[in-house]
Amino acid sequence: MKADMNPRKIQIKLFAQENIEASLESYIPVFHRYIRQDLLDEMMMDVADYTHVPRGIGVLLVGHSADIAIDQGEGRPGLLFSRKREVPSDAPLIQDALRRVLALAESLNADEEVLGPKGFGRQEILIRFPDRLHAQNDEASFQFLKGEIAAVILELAGPGYVLQREGEAREPLTVRATLT
Repeated sequence: MKADMNPRKIQIKLFAQENIEASLESYIPVFHRYIRQDLLDEMMMDVADYTHVPRGIGVLLVGHSADIAIDQGEGRPGLLFSRKREVPSDAPLIQDALRRVLALAESLNADEEVLGPKGFGRQEILIRFPDRLHAQNDEASFQFLKGEIAAVILELAGPGYVLQREGEAREPLTVRATLT
């Protein structure tokens, strides 16, 4: 079955550049504060501590339409934004997700309560579409989405990125944008 090339789910990860060996536990009270003070324009509901799981989600801020995590995938900590339902603002999926993760990165990078990994930069952006029905990990899907991804990154993160598709057909479509 061929993808209809209209993904509805997306994950974007920005990698930490500072304190990368530090504990993730300081994110737990920070994420609870984000819920209490309603600091995000998403309905956020809970915080889950998975710091005991190696190379996985460390701390998860659970939301209705999106989740936010301090992720340790690939053995590298980073800020992971996961859109799991429709975009609330009816903005294009990729643009909305990148805008949100960049704003959140800026907020967390400036947060003095965060003692764990931070310095979430724009040098490398991992984009994953965990929606294989609508975006298969093949060259056709990559070519179809590549122009939109490049345009959104140019608009929100700046010029100079190289896009590369990663993974196998059984995995979600994954695109790594690297600043040259």
